[in-house]
Amino acid sequence: MRFRLLFVFLLAVALTPQSVSAKKASTIDELAEMYSIKHCAECHKDKYEEWKTSSMGNSLADPRVLKGMRTFIRLAIDREEELERKALTICLNCHIPQIKDATPELVLHIGDLILTAVEDKDEAKREAAKKDLSKLNLNCLGCHNLKGTGFHSTPEEKVIYGPRDIEDSPHEGFGYKTVKSELFTVSEFCAQCHHCPPSVPWNECPTIFTSYVDEFVIKNGRNETCQDCHMEGKKLSHKFLGPNNLDFLKSSVSLTVNARPTRYIDIYENEKMPAVILQVTLKNHAGHEIPHG
Repeated sequence: MRFRLLFVFLLAVALTPQSVSAKKASTIDELAEMYSIKHCAECHKDKYEEWKTSSMGNSLADPRVLKGMRTFIRLAIDREEELERKALTICLNCHIPQIKDATPELVLHIGDLILTAVEDKDEAKREAAKKDLSKLNLNCLGCHNLKGTGFHSTPEEKVIYGPRDIEDSPHEGFGYKTVKSELFTVSEFCAQCHHCPPSVPWNECPTIFTSYVDEFVIKNGRNETCQDCHMEGKKLSHKFLGPNNLDFLKSSVSLTVNARPTRYIDIYENEKMPAVILQVTLKNHAGHEIPHG
């Protein structure tokens, strides 16, 4: 089982676009340091605080994510290896894109930690595993570097990609160039992880992005982007609001309930019983189907 798990994780790494650097991290702390965002946090305190408590900021350590990956590891490998390899590759590339810079041994260790975090009977071991995995959550560099150029090109090292031109960028003081990328202003940026690879036909892999394109853009002629709703405001909130935020969810779906009294006949007891007729109307105000994922 350990060998097969290693094989799948190594395949995931092999299929990820590789950076120019050949340096590989052999420990979680080394990998976290390679993609450290301590300077981001110093200069962009508000964005950092928003991200830290968001779904993006818990892309690997979220209990639901860990349980899902555990299921892939334990069940799908033994049942549909080819499907599992493809699915796990997608999971890793999005939830921890920095996995491409991990050694084979570290990749295996991360897989073991996922199993420990979910299955170990010792609570202390579970919590320790979650703490280690949380160091690898998707962070600033995950979006603004690793995913900054889209499906079809490899990002440059030491480059911060973003939606704006910045003259005399302070990033240069930390050894980074700043490059404007129009990709950050369109929904296709989000599709890198909220859709399948471009080689997969949409009708074979319906996702929240295909729902957005088919129902919102094509049928209704709307042009709002994912960022317009999930990163509201001129300063582009990095809370990435979604169904985990009750107020945001309430704004996405309206619920109307009409009730009227009635009676029905209980055929077993042969008597009239009081009852209520409910008419429930749900209206979707979001840019895609709800629920979806």
